[in-house]
Amino acid sequence: MNQIIPKANLKITSGGEPGKYSYKGDSGSEVDCFYCPKCTTHIYHHQQVMGPDTIIARTGLLPEARKNFDVGAEIYGKAKMKWEKEIAQTFETLPPS
Repeated sequence: MNQIIPKANLKITSGGEPGKYSYKGDSGSEVDCFYCPKCTTHIYHHQQVMGPDTIIARTGLLPEARKNFDVGAEIYGKAKMKWEKEIAQTFETLPPS
């Protein structure tokens, strides 16, 4: 589960400075992936096409997020297995901005 949030709202409290790697997304723009340098768990992504101040945080890592946030949409449905049930509106890639 991910949430699109302002970058200023993310506060990393432990684990040190995140590691980073980048790749080209479907838009042709870079996607920067940030991960814990100790365990390599992905913390957030920055899709440059979304602008400099918006990130996609992996809130599914947080127990309170799994309890308190409902699913609003599914993205990258093109990668979904045919047997997986739809649990929210599904977009083949990213939703329109």
